[in-house]
Amino acid sequence: MPDIISQNLEHNVLEADIERLSKEIAEKRNLPEHKELPERELIKRSLTSLIKNAVQSTELPGKSILPDYLKDLPAETRLQVEQLIDLTFHQGIGKVIQRAKRASPFVLDAFHDVLTDKLYDELKKRKII
Repeated sequence: MPDIISQNLEHNVLEADIERLSKEIAEKRNLPEHKELPERELIKRSLTSLIKNAVQSTELPGKSILPDYLKDLPAETRLQVEQLIDLTFHQGIGKVIQRAKRASPFVLDAFHDVLTDKLYDELKKRKII
């Protein structure tokens, strides 16, 4: 049984990620080229920059949460994406990106798409976007 301290630390990581993401979204929203973008696309682009930064920095020496277009994937691939999403809400975006980039590019892209949808829902719920 996880103790309360570790649960609070995990939630603190998620809260910090959401705060950082909301700031990045606000910055992107102020750019002329992003003024007309839908909110979901702003989230996706913000996550893209986080994922690209993480990948570049290391390139040197139950119910399915997947969208319909990913449901026909092999069970192992679906499970990888679902586990990455679950870990994100417990360990934070940065830590899970490190793990996701060790997977195939397809899994990383699917993770990116699903995480965008999940964070969109959460940010809307909190009235951040």
